[in-house]
Amino acid sequence: MGSGLRVILAGLAQTGGVIGAIVGFGLLWAGLGAGVGSGPPADYRPAPMDSGVRWLVDGFNVLHAGVLRGNDRRGWWREEVRARLLERIAAFEDGAAELWVVFDGPGPGGEAEAASLRPRVVFAPSADDWLLAAVRDAADPAAIVVVTADRQLADRARHRGARVVSPRTFLARCGSQDS
Repeated sequence: MGSGLRVILAGLAQTGGVIGAIVGFGLLWAGLGAGVGSGPPADYRPAPMDSGVRWLVDGFNVLHAGVLRGNDRRGWWREEVRARLLERIAAFEDGAAELWVVFDGPGPGGEAEAASLRPRVVFAPSADDWLLAAVRDAADPAAIVVVTADRQLADRARHRGARVVSPRTFLARCGSQDS
């Protein structure tokens, strides 16, 4: 075997070893961070029922991921579908919790916020931006729970100190699906 071929093979072996070490470290790091084999991440377990908790609900995301779950999605953004979701959320098991539901886009009458107290409803150009600003501006972000299945939004909310729960976990605390 020529010396040029030996150099190439040695370089390939060294490169393969470095790539293998990086991949192995990444897998180990991901496994430690995600708690492999220990069930769902802690951030997706229901938040404790402390008073003063503000629940910020990503409205259309909850409709899409938590309510419809594969059913007919034609017209899922319509006012009557939103109204059914809001009625269900109003039955949330913690009567002292502050509930905010944020939908993307203008409201049915072009309003930005509905006057109802539980849940409060906001229509924003970007629900994600509104939710993240609410977390950022909170005196205690740890007292906020963001309800979404949007991974990017969930990561950004956690990074700002909020807790995150999935739409299905949240809706399980809002009474039956028939309400």
